[in-house]
Amino acid sequence: MELENTNKTSLVPDDQVGIRTFVEAFLQDPLAHLPRSRILRYQTGQVIYSEDKPSTGIHVVIEGKVTVCRRGDNGRPVVVDIYHMGEFFGESALSHCPDLLEQAVALQDTEVMTWTTAEIEGIVVRRPELAVALMQILVRRLTDYRSRLHSFATDGISPRLVRALIHLSERLGHTNKDGSMQMIPLTHELISQYVGTSREVVTHFMNRFRREGYLNYSRSAGIVVQRHALMEWLNQQRQVANPPRAQGAATAS
Repeated sequence: MELENTNKTSLVPDDQVGIRTFVEAFLQDPLAHLPRSRILRYQTGQVIYSEDKPSTGIHVVIEGKVTVCRRGDNGRPVVVDIYHMGEFFGESALSHCPDLLEQAVALQDTEVMTWTTAEIEGIVVRRPELAVALMQILVRRLTDYRSRLHSFATDGISPRLVRALIHLSERLGHTNKDGSMQMIPLTHELISQYVGTSREVVTHFMNRFRREGYLNYSRSAGIVVQRHALMEWLNQQRQVANPPRAQGAATAS
């Protein structure tokens, strides 16, 4: 089965984008090893699986977008990621111990194709390439999660917000003629759940970045991100936080 899988980029410097694209050309596509399965349709805001009804298999987005989140210790949801056409989610079911803290919700009207854990296991026996493809997906996600965890541990809220905007615009948006990235409307509440802060704090920084010309947004047009300008802003923040040592500085003896 073939299904277009777009926007596979992630938050990497421009000079590494070509390398990542080259590497991805050699990665297995799980959809090439999966038969067609039943398609389920969900309306915007409808729960796909939750704590009360955990995932019993893996899912791929056929149309629309899905938000996957976890419940934090304080009870607030934390967005793991937003998945779009051609992307898999619900993979914890393959461990026979589904993540009971995880919930998937249709961000838009969405169509999802689903395979149970038993079906996947049976297919893997006949097509080992599927196991390799799924493993590659999980490794790439773990790499992205490590980068995000590092940002949570070392960055303040505004750099985390900037990284989130770049990441989400690359995954969910398209490039305009002027080089900006335009993506679907996302509420400040949803963005705050991804960044790990309050809606009020996200609104404060979103307004600030809009005044400074880094982005623009509206309910109708979505969010327009000046990606290169925000990347430069991040570089400047790193230089301020880690100034280069003066040449000839004395070393400890």
